[in-house]
Amino acid sequence: MDFLWVYIGMGGEKMSVFDFSFPEGFLWGAATSSHQIEGNCKFCNWWEWENSSGKIAAGHTSEIACDHWNRYKEDFSFLKKMNLNAYRFSIEWAKVFPERNKKDEEVLEHYHQMLDELLRLKITPFVTLQHFCYPIWWDKNGGLKNQKRWHLEDFKKYCAVIAEEFSEKVRFWNTINEPNVVAVVGFFSGEFPPGEKSYRLTFRAINTLLKMHVLAYKVIKSVDKDAQVGIVKNIAIIRPFNPKSRSDRFLAKFADYVYNGTTLRALRTGKLSISFFRRLKDLKGSSDFIGLNYYNFALMSRKLPDLLAIATPNPKCGKEKLCVGIGWEPYPRGLLLALRHLHREFPNLPIYITENGIGTNDDEWRQKLLIDHLKMSHQAISEGIPLKGYFHWSLMDNFEWTHGYTSRFGLVHVDFSNQTRTLKSSGKLYGMIAQQNSIPREVISKYSPEIYEPDFPFES
Repeated sequence: MDFLWVYIGMGGEKMSVFDFSFPEGFLWGAATSSHQIEGNCKFCNWWEWENSSGKIAAGHTSEIACDHWNRYKEDFSFLKKMNLNAYRFSIEWAKVFPERNKKDEEVLEHYHQMLDELLRLKITPFVTLQHFCYPIWWDKNGGLKNQKRWHLEDFKKYCAVIAEEFSEKVRFWNTINEPNVVAVVGFFSGEFPPGEKSYRLTFRAINTLLKMHVLAYKVIKSVDKDAQVGIVKNIAIIRPFNPKSRSDRFLAKFADYVYNGTTLRALRTGKLSISFFRRLKDLKGSSDFIGLNYYNFALMSRKLPDLLAIATPNPKCGKEKLCVGIGWEPYPRGLLLALRHLHREFPNLPIYITENGIGTNDDEWRQKLLIDHLKMSHQAISEGIPLKGYFHWSLMDNFEWTHGYTSRFGLVHVDFSNQTRTLKSSGKLYGMIAQQNSIPREVISKYSPEIYEPDFPFES
């Protein structure tokens, strides 16, 4: 926290202003993923899932989504209106390779045009290579269950094409988005494709994704040795519902290991999860930075339905303010805990918050939580944690996976009946902060005089 002196008023009188100022060069951004906004992503496994699983809210599909493929210039203009200097988005592997050995040059040209527009607007692109989706043809060959070399070579080929095409326009690359989420929700809870429920396959999927990360890292570095390449890790703060219960403590530790620890341990040591005597060559040291996605906490107990809760029994904010559809209760201080955790694991790596936000129709609530989380980000920087940027999820309301269009995370409102975009008050607030590179005292007083804290059970 810095005390800044400024002149205000006609007389130029001097007064102290208590600001949360961020370092020079800090990246202020917003994030999206291709499948959630582009529309017409019909060659990927998620399109099949939407049309066959019966698990998407209200029967929604991503067929049109935000029609971003055709409206990207309008959407990028909102980045400029919010004074943002960075944008994280993903390239759709299944659009680039709709068939195994068929590369779509028109799709590549379209992504060139998108990058050119971002660079024209002086916005730094962060490109994600794999954000939950992969081609149907790759899925039919085993997807994340198949670790054979020829199968993973298909992903390597895709990475090589993208790196060679866009290396002159992209410096920052995210390899895999949230490998722990993909594995746990796809192979443990069965909510995402392929909808399986297996401990063994959960760990196998995590290991496959880490192998894909290494392939992507090496390919990009071979094309551009100066590129900055990192994996994106979602961290949830996992606690025992009753800290006095031995079984609750065990469940919390086990869940934390599966969800958080396996990936972090593997990246730090090179040892794959459950494969205690097996190392993955080049995994250790395969990130130039770490991307952190942070949203929520989880409480673990054998007495809870499904063993976990993602909100306290009687949330202070009121159940209507939990993340719509998903049910997450916010825990802003958990962002600081997650940043500290990553810094302990990787003390020499820069960190970018690559996603953070809440799905809500209450934009005042979003504004309050935005400031809460940015205060925690600033605290991390003041502690010496090398946090270099913050990307809000999401730039615009979008197709929120199994929740369809029912959960709105955007800084920009989208009317899905006619694709009209409107900048929300939270977007205007975020834009003001980005422009000033600080959170002014009056903003803190108005939106976040106190940080929201859940009432965790059994806490004093």
